[in-house]
Order: sequence, then structure tokens, then C-alpha cells
Amino acid sequence: MKLSIIVPVYNVEQYIGPCLESIFRQGLYEDDYEVIVVNDGTTDRSMEVVESVKSTHHNIYIIEQQNQGLSAARNTGMDQATGDYILFLDSDDLFIENTLPTLLQAATDNKADMVMADFVKMDNEAIAKRSLSVTDSSHSQQNQKSGTASPELKVMRGVDAFLGEFDPHECYVWRSLYRRSFLRDNSLRFVQGIYFEDVPFTPACHIRSAVTVRLRCTFYIYRQRPNSIVSSVNMKKFTDFNTAIAHLWQMKTDLCTTPELRQRMDDTIFVTFSICVWCLSTDKAMVDNRHTFIADLRRKVPDLRFYGGLKPRLVSAIFRCMPSTYLWLRYRLNIK
Repeated sequence: MKLSIIVPVYNVEQYIGPCLESIFRQGLYEDDYEVIVVNDGTTDRSMEVVESVKSTHHNIYIIEQQNQGLSAARNTGMDQATGDYILFLDSDDLFIENTLPTLLQAATDNKADMVMADFVKMDNEAIAKRSLSVTDSSHSQQNQKSGTASPELKVMRGVDAFLGEFDPHECYVWRSLYRRSFLRDNSLRFVQGIYFEDVPFTPACHIRSAVTVRLRCTFYIYRQRPNSIVSSVNMKKFTDFNTAIAHLWQMKTDLCTTPELRQRMDDTIFVTFSICVWCLSTDKAMVDNRHTFIADLRRKVPDLRFYGGLKPRLVSAIFRCMPSTYLWLRYRLNIK
């Protein structure tokens, strides 16, 4: 088995059909890959759609579990996977036609632990328009030709990919193909019970990878929708951000053995903190409850400091001395 594609499902009946259909537009033999659908306790008609697609494909396997969140669903999928390589596909997103063979070829040719490729963001309207155009046979043929062309490829150590290619603003787990034995041998798992589980998982994979391929190939459509995890806020999400920061902070001690790696991890921690603060400071209710966020972060990362340039050091000093005032001022600046 060459490939396992893991698709967690929770209340996505509007999106799961197109998501699964995009897997079967890759020009791959169904005997060469498996699709592992993890039903994370969905309460809508999502699984009826899955069953309908499954009736015409013999390589879809369904795993049922009580709702435990995306991290647990991904871990469950990894536990059941049998492919040489693993891809994660979110149930509201899509693969671009005829691109997965390129990723697999890059992985096998270079004996890679990871293959990192590109993605595009689209909203529902853009995806609907694109879907209509793909049904045109001439456009489909053109897509196939562009998907199978030889893209730019760079082979490097994982630490070099982390230093030069990794963007902490875009640490999405689904933008990379992973060797299953690499994940298993390094005990790489998602932190269960939290949002933003990609934040600690992806840097850990990069740093531990012996061979990473950077492929200039756009293969993934990241759907932008108003009711997604990242589009709404609550205190649970902010304390989960703190948990992710705590894991990155520990990773700096455990894995970052050179000054360059430590600086890159510091940058990653600061970006993660900055995204969290920006999101928190756009919501009046969250700012009013900022003391909960501050106490949680100080408990999880008591020695948190930011290094690097002037801005991280200045933010570090202000936040350590007057965190509540800092968050309130950020809120006031955002609403102007």
C-alpha cells in the first residue's frame, strides 16, 4: 500500500462529498491507496454522504469514535493506516486534480520523510466556480497536463527546511506528505483535546526529518468558510494556543541544538503568540476575560520571553510587566 489518506469527519455534510470526490480525481489505482474516514461523533448527515461515496469505491474504510476532536481523530487514523506514506485531508478541503502522483513520486525517488508542497486559499464561491470549470473535459485535460509536469524540487535536511522553508503563519499539517514509519519511529502524535494541534506537530516533524523534499507544486485547496474552527473565538481556543506555545517552548529545549534553530523556534513562538493576541484583542468579551488567558499562559510557560529583533524584545518586556494593560491597549488599537 503506497498511501493512506486520513479524513476526520464532524458535521460537514455540505463539504464531505466534494472532499472525497477530489481524492478519486488523482489518476491513482485504488489498490495503491486507502481512504480512512474517521467519524468523530458527527451528528448531521455527513456519514450518509460518506456511505454513498463508499458504495462506488472499495478503498474507503470508516472508523467510528465518540467526539474527541480533530487531534484524536487524526491520531486514530494514523493508528489504522497501512500505507507507506500518510496525507491528512480536512473534510471541508480539496485536493487539486492529478497532483498526488507528483508528491508520491518525489517521496519515493528521494526516500523522503516529508514532502512539503503548496496550497491555495479559496472561499465557497471560488470553489463552486472552479468545480464548474473542472467538469469541462478540455479544462480537465489541461489540469492533468499541468499536474503531471515536473515541478521545481529541492531536497534537504529537515532542520534546513525548518530554517529556510517553514512559515510559522502557515504550519498546516495537511500541506505535507509524511512517511508513516517516520511518524511512528519518532512517536509523532497530535496533542489531543486542543485546537491548533498543527502548531506543535509540524515544527517537530520538520526538525526530526532526515530528508525533506520541498516541492513547488500546488496540490491542496484550503476552503475559507465563515463557521470554521479559526473563524470564531472563545477562551478555550486561547488557552489551547497557550498549550501550543508551551509545547514549542519545550521543543526549543529538547530539539533545538544550535543557535540558528533556537532563534527560528523563538520566531515561531513569537508569531504564534502574536496571532493569538491579535485574535483575542478583536473581541470585547475575550479582552474583558484577559486575566484568565494571562494566568493560563503564565502557568504553562512561566519563563516565556521573546528574543530576536527589537519588536519581540519590546513586546516581551511590556507583556511581562503589564500583560493586562498590553492586551487592553491592543484591543483599543484594533477597534480604531
